[in-house]
Amino acid sequence: MEKCPDQIMELRWIRILLIIIAVPVIVLILKTLATVFIPLLFAVFISFVFAPMRTWLAKRKVPLWINIGLMVLVILVVFALVGGLVYAAVVGFIQQMPKYQAKMVESFNSLEASLSQLSAQLDIAFAKIPNFDSSQLFRSTDLSVTKLLTGTMGSFMSFGSTAFLTAIILLFMVTGAGKLEQRLKNVMNEEENRQTLDTILRIEAQIQRYFANKSLISLMTAVVGMIVLWIFGVDFVIVAGLLIFTMNFIPNIGSIIATAFPLLVCLLQYGFDFRVVAVAALLMGSEMFFSNYLEPKYMGQKLNLNPIVILVSLVFWGYVWGIVGMIFAVPIMSSLNIILKQMDERSLISAIISDK
Repeated sequence: MEKCPDQIMELRWIRILLIIIAVPVIVLILKTLATVFIPLLFAVFISFVFAPMRTWLAKRKVPLWINIGLMVLVILVVFALVGGLVYAAVVGFIQQMPKYQAKMVESFNSLEASLSQLSAQLDIAFAKIPNFDSSQLFRSTDLSVTKLLTGTMGSFMSFGSTAFLTAIILLFMVTGAGKLEQRLKNVMNEEENRQTLDTILRIEAQIQRYFANKSLISLMTAVVGMIVLWIFGVDFVIVAGLLIFTMNFIPNIGSIIATAFPLLVCLLQYGFDFRVVAVAALLMGSEMFFSNYLEPKYMGQKLNLNPIVILVSLVFWGYVWGIVGMIFAVPIMSSLNIILKQMDERSLISAIISDK
């Protein structure tokens, strides 16, 4: 029995209403259970990235437990190195704080004297800020050092637990990956099984290409940035390079975040000096070259994502999972686009997401 137009319209409105209700609920679940979903997200993407290594070892008859053990070991070592570098940088920053305070007080006094001298030469009244003492400018920072160190310890412990949970999830995922094809055959017909495996392989290949190209470009950007900072004698060169490398995975705004930390350190270290301007110009120039010229040339339109969708996804996933969500926003949307196209080539959502 065919449905009348009124019934079809009613069902359509019910579907829209259910979607409107479901979306906030899903967002709330993703945000509330971030401590579970973030390690799961890391595990899924790491599994895809390390798939070629697993295949290479499997072809050489390396036992599965050695294969998995090597992958988990590499991941834990990387997490440990990153966490150790960040913690050492925070401790070093706290130790250097008195020197930075003294330099900034000296810079403010020099700036105030220069303005007074300039106003006298131009016969302009220079209004000195009432009750302002530059020596008090950073004194309140002393009170927050303990809080900063405590917060860093908490973040370091959270980082360690995320790494451990990621390794555990990855262990179970890789162990069960070999049986996935057989399980799909048990619940699907041959055509559905082929389409599902094809979708998984396409997502895997897309993610591998994205992270390979992005890692290479981010590494080159980080190396150039570290060389610039080393030439000018800026502190925390390695940590700044790590930050530049990581933040460049965030499209559009990542390069701005990446240059903020080394510029802040340079300002605290040298005060109002020409070196700050030179470092800023060189860092921003390298970011613009790699992000705006080299990256589009090598990555092109391979992701097939609408730029507006990328920007919206950055905001959405950044709200849900913070920096981690912003880093993985593009791969998530790219995977979603592949899945939607596999389900329906003429999908409206896929047409909106795609750049073609």
